[in-house]
Amino acid sequence: MGRNLFYFLLALCTLPLFAATTNVAPLRDGWRIQSACQTQADGAAISASGFSADGWLNATVPSTVLAAQVADKVFPDPYFAMNLRNIPGATYPIGRNFAELPVPQDSPYYCGWWYRVEFSVPAIMRDRRTTIHFGGINYRGDVWVNGHRIADSTIVAGAYRTYDFDITDFLKPGSANVLAVETFAPSDKNLGINWVDWNPAPPDKDMGLWGDVNLVTTGSVTLRSPMAVTHFTDDSLKDADLTVYAELHNDSGHAVRGIVSGTAAGVQ
Repeated sequence: MGRNLFYFLLALCTLPLFAATTNVAPLRDGWRIQSACQTQADGAAISASGFSADGWLNATVPSTVLAAQVADKVFPDPYFAMNLRNIPGATYPIGRNFAELPVPQDSPYYCGWWYRVEFSVPAIMRDRRTTIHFGGINYRGDVWVNGHRIADSTIVAGAYRTYDFDITDFLKPGSANVLAVETFAPSDKNLGINWVDWNPAPPDKDMGLWGDVNLVTTGSVTLRSPMAVTHFTDDSLKDADLTVYAELHNDSGHAVRGIVSGTAAGVQ
């Protein structure tokens, strides 16, 4: 396998080192959601620790807006009888692909929907780098942390993308922190997650945080997005050329030197 195997092993050796210095805290529970049309507050206010989310729906992430509403008993099971068609906004013609149609202006999903969660960061993490990882946002979003906009919908766009935002400079280690995300449904022009063609489409077009949200703390240097590409040299499938790609990030603000070493499959 030659030189490509060396690069493959080298990349694999870095993964345990990266994992050993990384702490991943899932932000799964304790979310509240609300329609942007039902609140006059902006992202700076909603992502502040003193903001009151009384009257907002409870949610567990990952979850689309409609899934959270069903879980919180706002609407009955949409898979039973005509319950789905009785949900506001489900007025598209039966038999049409809702992905190809705009969200009606009188739909409750025509507006954006806010997701808000409070979380804590231990004081001992003060000297570490902290990143928010989004496993999937459908379709656009504005991201706020502690009153600061981290990214807007020109950056957060695309249903099948993942995002990593460094929020170290905006955190309050040892005290309460707030993450708020305003999500927007895909339009009829977007390639979104809009259900399959043999099932009726939900009126929210699967808007929301459909992937995991994790709080990730690391050192100043991280290895991200590793990918191994395999090319078999013949039909026997006994030998293959392996090429590894990865992104190495240095967030320290100065040059860092180091040595990466390890073993994989018994090879140093």
